[in-house]
Amino acid sequence: MKEQFLLRLGLSGLCLAIVSCQAVNRPVSMPVTLSLPPIATTTPRHLPAATRTEVAQTTLCFSPREILPFAFSSDSTKLLIRTGSGVQVIDLKTGQEHAFLQAPTGILTAALSPDGEILAWSLEDNAIQLVSFSTGQVLNTLIGHPDPVYDLRFSPFSNRLYSASHDGWVRIWDMQGNQLPSIQAGREVLGLGISPDGTTLAAIPYDGPVGLWDLTENKMASELGGTGGYDTSDAVFSPDGQYLAADLATGIFLWRVTDGSLVWNDIHNSLAVTYSPDGRFLAYSNIDDSNKVMLTAPDGKSIIREIEGMQGPVWELFFSPDSSLLAATDGLEIRIWQVQDGSLLYNGKSACP
Repeated sequence: MKEQFLLRLGLSGLCLAIVSCQAVNRPVSMPVTLSLPPIATTTPRHLPAATRTEVAQTTLCFSPREILPFAFSSDSTKLLIRTGSGVQVIDLKTGQEHAFLQAPTGILTAALSPDGEILAWSLEDNAIQLVSFSTGQVLNTLIGHPDPVYDLRFSPFSNRLYSASHDGWVRIWDMQGNQLPSIQAGREVLGLGISPDGTTLAAIPYDGPVGLWDLTENKMASELGGTGGYDTSDAVFSPDGQYLAADLATGIFLWRVTDGSLVWNDIHNSLAVTYSPDGRFLAYSNIDDSNKVMLTAPDGKSIIREIEGMQGPVWELFFSPDSSLLAATDGLEIRIWQVQDGSLLYNGKSACP
């Protein structure tokens, strides 16, 4: 869960204005320090205060229930937003709420299957539910983690769900709700990534190197490096399976999967990284450069476009399935750009003009 990284920075007594506070009795210690911009003393937010920028006339403004987007629908026409009590679906043609899927208790994180049919969410009672995206019907409830689940990932073929928890397990489930042979990582798991062929899992621990796991035998294949992450950390494979990128506590690391060699590590302060489904772009946030969102070549070495306008550190970044849109949030606004030219198409905030 993206906002949980604040607890790891020793700020457990404060809460983001956009989410509900939850008691988390866990030791607060980090192997490294994330260099966030100064926090304004006149606001309780954990993000830097900033003046809201004017929205272009061609930009559609919408008002989500909360500022927590996590996915597009499979046809790229709708935006899914997590709230404390369910998932809101925004129709991007109108900017209006298309549907609201009600959860039985508070949601910690959520994910949509690649085929767009099944929504998975983790609940405050540590259970996971599989929900029909079209009807909102609960299909199965998954019980197994004794601790909260903060990361969910579907397999590329939508037939498996991987769940990560601070209990040190990556549990694997089929769509009938059965728990399959799972992975005991031996340490807190904060982030997950699944290779395009579904045979390799990348796991980001709280401390220590990123590990690659062979899913055919559920055993560790190699350790790539890095020094641990946060609950914000992402592990993403390039669509061709050649690269793995991860935003860790010490910046973005990009490795070549075949030999585990480090290709690139130029950004040292980021909370979000992702690949476009068509494989053309690597996108990441750069906190040290005015929170810009960068579009680069897949190997990260050549910058294609810089996108400005985010008011605070970007901690959620994802493309639409057709690769035409890129969404980001800093907890203050949701911005959705057209990838082709970087123009701002949609702006989600608490109140529109």
